[in-house]
This record gives sequence, structure tokens and C-alpha cells, in this order.
Amino acid sequence: MTEIETGRLVLRLVGAEQARVLLGGGTPAGMRFAEGYPSRFTLEVMERVVAGDELGPYGPYFMIRRSDGAVIGEIGCGVPEGSDTGHAGYSVVEPCWGQGYASEALRALLDHVLAQPGIRRVVALTLVDHRASRRVMEKAGMRYVEQRCGVEDGEQVELVVYERTAPEHAGYTR
Repeated sequence: MTEIETGRLVLRLVGAEQARVLLGGGTPAGMRFAEGYPSRFTLEVMERVVAGDELGPYGPYFMIRRSDGAVIGEIGCGVPEGSDTGHAGYSVVEPCWGQGYASEALRALLDHVLAQPGIRRVVALTLVDHRASRRVMEKAGMRYVEQRCGVEDGEQVELVVYERTAPEHAGYTR
């Protein structure tokens, strides 16, 4: 599926050519960007797309605001080969924070991914103190699982893990 629709957004699969144009400082044909786009995270994601990293059939997707057609961020879910667990990530440009776009997009992506055969759960991680991101995950139906150490930008950080399971696997944990 190349698009997932929500009430206020269209999630459109990112193509390699679009990623190349973005990395070159341009705007892909037929697209427009919200203020603040692309972010540093966006450029990291586009580098992976251009490099041909196997990100799978669940993104990354551009988050496109229906009201004006502007790209406000991206979202995706990687599922490692042979795994029943996906790993979601998302980013919304700062001028669009606090408007519910990330929760709406994450909810739609989780619904789509967890409806696929063989996918039991999707997890997402954020910094312990990143309350807004934690709220996004909670509003999308994810539940807190645990806190653990991780590395971000070369530094040791405290992370929290959230998950949402497929309806037929409610209560499943690994």
C-alpha cells in the first residue's frame, strides 16, 4: 500500500527519487513543505532510503496535511526479517507540534501494520523525559512496557518502551 488515509492526513510512501531530491536540497515534484521541513531526522531517514536500506513495506511515509497538502513529517515501521515485531518511529516539524498529527498518523500506521498476517506487536521508544512523545504513543493506543538504557547521538540515555499488540494477541509480550 502506498497511501494510508486518516481524517486530516495522507501517509504517502517515500520513494527513492523523492529522497534523493530532498537530500539535494530540493522539493520533489508535486510536493510542498510545512515550515521547518525537512528536519535533521528527515534527512537521516532519506539517507537510509537512498542507501537502499530495507525499511520494508511499512514506510517511511510522508505525513501530508490534507488541508494544504504540506508535508509535516514522516512515519514508518520496520519489521526485521522473520520477526513478528515492528519498530515504529515518527517525526513532526516543530510548528505542527501539539495538534494531534503524530497521534493520528501513528494510530493509522499501527492499525495498518497490526492487521497484517504474522505481525503480533509494534514497539516504539523515546527518551524518558520526552513527555509529548510518550503522550503521542499513549493516544495511539500504545502501552508502557519498560524503561531501559540506550545510546542516542553517542551518549548514554534513559529510554521508555511502548507497545501495541494485534487484537488477537492482546496481552502478548516477548
